[in-house]
Amino acid sequence: MKKLILILFLLALALPAPAQKNPYQIDDECYSYFRISEQNMDNFDSDEFETAVQALLESSLRKKDSKAQTLYYVEILKRMSHEAQYKRNKDISSWDSGMWNSKVEDARETAQRISKATGYMQYYYYASELCQTYYFNTQQDTHAAEMLTSMMEEAKETGDEYALWKSLMNLGKLYLRMSDIVNTQKCLLQVVKIFETSQDATIRRQSMVMQYCDLADTYPVASDSARMYYGKAAGCRVSLMDSVRVAYYGAQLDAWDNNLQEYRNKRDFCLSKPVFHNTIRSGKVVFNCIDNILAGNSASIEKDIRSLYYRQQMGFLAGFASTRGQWETSARILSLLSSRLYGDISRINNQRLEQLTAHYETSRLETELEKANRKARRAMIYSGVLLLILLAGAAALLLERRKHKE
Repeated sequence: MKKLILILFLLALALPAPAQKNPYQIDDECYSYFRISEQNMDNFDSDEFETAVQALLESSLRKKDSKAQTLYYVEILKRMSHEAQYKRNKDISSWDSGMWNSKVEDARETAQRISKATGYMQYYYYASELCQTYYFNTQQDTHAAEMLTSMMEEAKETGDEYALWKSLMNLGKLYLRMSDIVNTQKCLLQVVKIFETSQDATIRRQSMVMQYCDLADTYPVASDSARMYYGKAAGCRVSLMDSVRVAYYGAQLDAWDNNLQEYRNKRDFCLSKPVFHNTIRSGKVVFNCIDNILAGNSASIEKDIRSLYYRQQMGFLAGFASTRGQWETSARILSLLSSRLYGDISRINNQRLEQLTAHYETSRLETELEKANRKARRAMIYSGVLLLILLAGAAALLLERRKHKE
């Protein structure tokens, strides 16, 4: 605690460092250590990360670079999250979720306190995203939902529109990964409303392509509502990644509408961009499936459909196959989609049951501890009363003896 107070004091005194020629606009020496720490984030076989991140902290304090100081605490949180996942994947049977959750939460709270102190609030929200991803990757979705819901309520109470917007955005992303379409749509509709009505320059600068597309995916395939939100996504493209995402969904709609030349143009555009394969997981598989459905090659699609990742991909292809009269292919994809949804429901229910069990066990232990404390207090009271009685008796006996002597 003393160390944290000292660091906060130093941050308050620090003057902003001049912008440098690197993507983070921090001191170049700090950036060199930051890059090394990033490169060794998942290297748990040496102390290269620890050495680099310590050098980042020391140089950032020496150079009075408050942004680099903030990044140090973000790196510590990220490392803690990655290490927890690494340990879990290595030996899940002995992995202590309570211990690692506590470590990750402590690192998140510290990173967020520092972000507030330095004014770099983007890392405050990034810390929440890291923590949410950690919970999701370790099969603790309910913990992530609780954390984000708490942040959302706090943002409402403080009137922080940007914090509310980011919390709703992350909560919507989490619900989508949980296949909770109703809550996904509810959150994303609020995200869109804030974006379209806000006067906050920071909010208005953000790309909304992913959010519009995710919201479109909560509606029936190729429905008017889905098309409307895909259209809004197309109207707010900022980066190449945005353009690729819009083209990917546009290609699906063109195939659905039998605009095959347009479909092929957009498909080829996506496949020609290296960023596509990182932006849309199993996107190439989707195009292979569309091509096979168009060609009527039902036998060739069997292997591909088992490689599909997103629920939206399964839903679209099942519907597309049915529009082409390929009922067996559609049924096989729907069967996979049903298994995916049932699996998600079962996983979430198991997490909630485990959480309830943990709460019950905690409450039971607290109750037993309180009973033990009450018993101990009663014993102390009885002992005190007994001691007083004995002392009173002894005093009375002494007085009686004095009277006899007199």
